[in-house]
Amino acid sequence: MKKIGIRISFVLLLLFLIACENNTKLDNTLSKVNLSDREKILLSSASDESFVFEFQADDKYKQVSLWVEKYEFGRLTEENIGRMTTEIEENGMLIFSISKMSFDEEIIIFNMSVGDDASSSKITTHQVLPTESQSIWGSNPLESIPITDQMVLATICYAKGNGMSSPSTEFYAVMDNRIGEIANYDVVYVWKSEFH
Repeated sequence: MKKIGIRISFVLLLLFLIACENNTKLDNTLSKVNLSDREKILLSSASDESFVFEFQADDKYKQVSLWVEKYEFGRLTEENIGRMTTEIEENGMLIFSISKMSFDEEIIIFNMSVGDDASSSKITTHQVLPTESQSIWGSNPLESIPITDQMVLATICYAKGNGMSSPSTEFYAVMDNRIGEIANYDVVYVWKSEFH
């Protein structure tokens, strides 16, 4: 009986050590968070649309930058809208939320946040929307997004008329090679991130 107890203890110790090893191994990726219904309700009460990503980054990455780029008919017209750079821990979240306000003109408000166990940072900026436009929202559809130079995380496309569709999976992976996909849109906002 004593030998069985020792064997069970040994197996449990091995499982614990393997679990600890797996928890400390970071894979330098981002992944879209599957929100609960409650979390969706909370986010929708504060914004029209939200994109939430978790990241796991090893200790060579000390900071993350977030920003929005504006394209008109496929041509870059504004870069680094609301750019923020902040220090990070190994695990955390990136949150991008959008709200629309109507005054004399339609305004879109971008909120970008970075949070981890130690701290959080946020920046808010706005843009004037094109008039009489329809919109379509999309985010990087990959389940696991490897951390690379500049990553496209989400898009908001505006156009007059019908027949809109989100950019393809390839657009999010290699945007520079697929810029033609957004050439027919009046305005496209692209949310990007970069780890340093």
